[in-house]
Amino acid sequence: MVASDENSDNSARNGDDHIVEASEFIDPWVIEKIQADLIDKPLEFIFADHHRQRQSALILNLVAAGDFDERGVCALIAFMKGDFALHIADEELGFFPLLRERCLPEDNIEPLIARLVEEHKDDEAHGEGVVNLLEKRLAGHDLTHDDTRKISAFAEHILQHLAVENAVLLPIARVRMDKASLQALSTMLKERRAELK
Repeated sequence: MVASDENSDNSARNGDDHIVEASEFIDPWVIEKIQADLIDKPLEFIFADHHRQRQSALILNLVAAGDFDERGVCALIAFMKGDFALHIADEELGFFPLLRERCLPEDNIEPLIARLVEEHKDDEAHGEGVVNLLEKRLAGHDLTHDDTRKISAFAEHILQHLAVENAVLLPIARVRMDKASLQALSTMLKERRAELK
């Protein structure tokens, strides 16, 4: 299971560490599931989802380096088509608006959120192309140098984005969001997932 932020290792917490090593995880091709009851602690849930995205970046880097695991690549494609997009909705429709309501002017939160929203647009714009490359590899075709460069660049983009959210945005949220706003966020997360069932 993905641990909460109190229990996660320093590598997942370190905003300056943009290199994901295969030795960090028991199986580098696995994207772990989030502990079910963590959704009642929404900031920990988001942090845990960030950890899963780090794992997806690890797999992308493995593929770019020429490694291949059919099960792992299939799981990554499913993650990118489903959970990755769901996480963006969680943040833009729930987390960011609620955080805006709680922040003070001196937090200067607007430029940060605007930057993250733009990066989400980049995720959506380039993510589909990366999925197509993964499906190409899954079909038995070799990846070109340009293909692997695009995959590596997308992995690095994910890691840089997570570094900002983990090192800057989540610490502000832990200070500013009160019990009511956290409960509202938890409810939104649950409702979004209920709609998908």
